[in-house]
Amino acid sequence: MVDHNAAIFIYRNALALFCAAGITISPGPISNEIPLPKPPPAVTITDKKPVAFVGTGLWRYLRKGINYLEASGRDLSTRYKHPGGKAYGPLALTPIAIKDVKLHYPLLSSHTLDDVLSDRELYEKFAAAYAELLLKHYFKMDFFRMPKEEVFEVLQKGWFLGPTLYKKGHPVIASRQTRAAEYIDSPTIII
Repeated sequence: MVDHNAAIFIYRNALALFCAAGITISPGPISNEIPLPKPPPAVTITDKKPVAFVGTGLWRYLRKGINYLEASGRDLSTRYKHPGGKAYGPLALTPIAIKDVKLHYPLLSSHTLDDVLSDRELYEKFAAAYAELLLKHYFKMDFFRMPKEEVFEVLQKGWFLGPTLYKKGHPVIASRQTRAAEYIDSPTIII
């Protein structure tokens, strides 16, 4: 009687010796009893465009408005920490927003907070993904069919309050609402 484990051990060691010596083994099966492991499938993952409206006129309008509200239109560093200590950069992206994007967009999930704050392009991707997440997932809006001013009004409130407080009807502070109205009334504000 042949010990099956011993046979596998001998087979693997013999195969390793043949390979090390440069001897070629035919690609056919060695035995019906010992299956060779299958190679893992090739997987290509790219996160170049995780959101639908990156680069569209709508996103440019929304981004410009959020920047106007959060940073008075200044082109801040992505590492700039806002006075409240909880938001970063020209769009006041928060660690909670970044975590939420990572949760809902698997192609972006491998990036850390430090990655996002170190790379302007990645920061912009996360900001656009968060905007889409608020509008599409949390607020169930068909935002491409709505006037951009209405979309901005909802987004700026959700961006400031977060999805939970926005859905509960909490108001934003009056000064922010006044600035949002300024932007909506005058979208040509030079930033």
